[in-house]
Amino acid sequence: MLQSFWERVLYEQKYDLIVVGAGLTGQSTALFFKYKYPDARVLVADRGFYPIGASTRNAGFACFGTVGEHLADLEIETEEVVKQRILRRYKGLQLLRETLGEDTIDYEHTGGVEIFTDTAAFSVARDHVPKFNAWLYDLTGEEEVYKAHSYLGIPAIYNREEGMLHPGKLIKELYRQNVELGIEYRWNTIINELDLENGVVFTENHEKLLGEHIVIATNAFTEKLLPGKNITPGRGYVFVTGEMSMLEWMGTFHYNKGYIYFRNVGDDRLLIGGARDVDYQTEETDEFGVNDTIKKYLVNFSNEVLELPQGWTIEQEWSGIMGFTETKSPYLEKVGKRTVLVAGLSGMGVALGMQLGKEAANTI
Repeated sequence: MLQSFWERVLYEQKYDLIVVGAGLTGQSTALFFKYKYPDARVLVADRGFYPIGASTRNAGFACFGTVGEHLADLEIETEEVVKQRILRRYKGLQLLRETLGEDTIDYEHTGGVEIFTDTAAFSVARDHVPKFNAWLYDLTGEEEVYKAHSYLGIPAIYNREEGMLHPGKLIKELYRQNVELGIEYRWNTIINELDLENGVVFTENHEKLLGEHIVIATNAFTEKLLPGKNITPGRGYVFVTGEMSMLEWMGTFHYNKGYIYFRNVGDDRLLIGGARDVDYQTEETDEFGVNDTIKKYLVNFSNEVLELPQGWTIEQEWSGIMGFTETKSPYLEKVGKRTVLVAGLSGMGVALGMQLGKEAANTI
């Protein structure tokens, strides 16, 4: 469609920064770039009516990792890499709470609980508690973060530095702050081509956006713009139960190295999600949907392990799409003269998104 004489003033302009992707990472990049350069012209473009990858479709956990997850990570990474990953997540959560405000995002400092039904696995994890406590003290100054105990008679390890929040309110507040700073948005804008060297973004509608710098923050959908970056999409299934009286599971919980997670929503509902490891291959997709095998597994887990009351129901279910790298370490690198990629948060978007966004803004 041809532009009018008047529209040239709106659209034919050059931005100091164009961010592709309006999730937590992308919007955080725009925010901190604008903090650094208050007079800069910043544009955030997203393919959806609102960000629909994982930023508003996750389970609302403010966590940086269980003992079981750390042990699994040590099987594929060095101690130093795992330490720095924990620190980055920890700092990211602190930054998120300080920047957006705890009350605004419904943050609750509940602590986190990792439960075990395998006594041998619990024994191994419990024996590593002193080691990871020493790590956290060296990295953050926090003492005795992890503690072995039990929850409802089930062996568990408690993490006193974790909590829960409301992902929808998080994105809403971040968007509000960005708009207040004068950052512009283009929703329902599908990007189908990039000129990484010259700072040109081409849309599906044949528009051409010009930027002094570009940041690609498309996480699981990065392969569509940058083939070969080896970010594998991972679909995560989540459901919320109907109301239940006398709900006993209050707080945030993990099981099986973090693959299963659950938390209370209010005083009478439970949110349960995860279990990608039950059917890895099928869940390596960027298509939203419900995997019946995983759903059946989580329902069975809810009945047999959590022992939810007879007759409980699923009130709402959905899926989100995460982006995983081979080692779970995210990308933060230049991919062209004017372009930075920040993606591959590997299921830790809440903890890493804002921190990585700030780092990306400082990289430009």
